[in-house]
Amino acid sequence: MNKQILGRILAIAALLAPWMVQAQQDPMFTHFTYNKLFYNPAYAGASGQYCLNAITHQQWLGFDDQTSFLRTQNGDPINMDLDKMRTNIAPQTMGLGFSAPAIYKDKNYGGASFSYVSDKIGYESSLYMKGGIALAYPMLDGSNIRLGVDFANVTKSLDGTGLRAHDPNDPMIPSGEVNDSKTTLGLGAYYTTPNIMDGAYIGLSATNMTPQTFVYGASGTVTAMTKRHYYLVAGYKQESFLGNPALVLEPAMLIKSAANSGFIKPQLDLQGMVTWNDLFAGGANFRVYGTGVESFSLMFGYYPPLLGNAAGATQRLRVGYSYDIPMNNLIRSQSGTHEIQINYCFTFTLPERPVKVYRHPRWMERSPEFD
Repeated sequence: MNKQILGRILAIAALLAPWMVQAQQDPMFTHFTYNKLFYNPAYAGASGQYCLNAITHQQWLGFDDQTSFLRTQNGDPINMDLDKMRTNIAPQTMGLGFSAPAIYKDKNYGGASFSYVSDKIGYESSLYMKGGIALAYPMLDGSNIRLGVDFANVTKSLDGTGLRAHDPNDPMIPSGEVNDSKTTLGLGAYYTTPNIMDGAYIGLSATNMTPQTFVYGASGTVTAMTKRHYYLVAGYKQESFLGNPALVLEPAMLIKSAANSGFIKPQLDLQGMVTWNDLFAGGANFRVYGTGVESFSLMFGYYPPLLGNAAGATQRLRVGYSYDIPMNNLIRSQSGTHEIQINYCFTFTLPERPVKVYRHPRWMERSPEFD
């Protein structure tokens, strides 16, 4: 029955994705299953280990600033300083995250997290500093329901020196680099169960729950507004895939959307990874937007054996790489998207308190039952 319920949830979500909810402001990752902390605060401590995450996403490499080819209505070239032009104005994202579990008597009751994300698109950059907590309710069947909240300090910057105005002294174009900082809120829920396949999960979260308006410059003529973003992630694990005990299948899906006077058309990521002997992994990710495939990604993973990587190991290191190939007209003007991610999880236990031995002069020998 549990398998049927999960299957129906995944099928309905996939069918409704293209119709439920166009533009996204939050950073985007292909390795979303290994970096849930960046968009769902309820995931903090969910693994039961202390985890460090690092990721870099270089999108659409070679997507250059082409405004040097612009001309005025009279046909004259626009006067601009080419030295200030960036060779690559495509999105560039880097993130670091850390989470710690709250475990008492071998039960997971929540966790805490901290994350840092730097996201650049063109001449605008965003810096996210997040701190969050999660509370969990462990159930008798091994399932776990988690609720999380995080607070983010967001700093947005605009480099006006790289922008070219059609009209000189345009007040809408800043003359230098300007920035503004605001605080926003994120919420999330996350559910895991060992009773579906060999482990399944589903999470629902939202960022920018308190939308903010960023003002660039003292004049206030240039502003940027954040919108609420919503995420639905789900997946499961199947051991002994194809009857081979050395293979583990991990399919997953992610639906991303934003709200702007209603839901905006979402992106749907469908992903599948197969791991061999807890050492090598390979798979693919399809990113769907509307009714067409936006990109196709090849994904690879490696679990270095130097830490004794294995299922249930006290230390676990994973290195992943993906290469995204656009399936639209952008393929003509860039050389693909590269992403590298590193996850390192470990356990930490306090040493047991030493037992003090007391001796009495009436007993010169210690009874073996106390050894």
